[in-house]
Amino acid sequence: MEIVAGGANNQLAEERHGDELEEKAITYAPDYVINGGGLINVNAELAGWTPEEAHRKAGEIYDTILHVFAIAREEHIPSYKAADRLAERRLAEARRKTS
Repeated sequence: MEIVAGGANNQLAEERHGDELEEKAITYAPDYVINGGGLINVNAELAGWTPEEAHRKAGEIYDTILHVFAIAREEHIPSYKAADRLAERRLAEARRKTS
């Protein structure tokens, strides 16, 4: 299996690059999914989480990327689109909770 793990700041210069990776059966792990640990750490510090809470939350990145890959498989879409769909769903859910 070949994989491209986005390092930071969206490694795909254009969406077509994600489509091309998909066509070549190369798995793409979107940067904003797999590199969430830094943001989690900042939030943990601001929110006063314990180190254990922050570590547990960062550990959820693994399950999140697996969820992205599952959406991609189920919906027959590239993983970068699946990541966007998951993010949109989570944002919609958060909006419903705050309204």
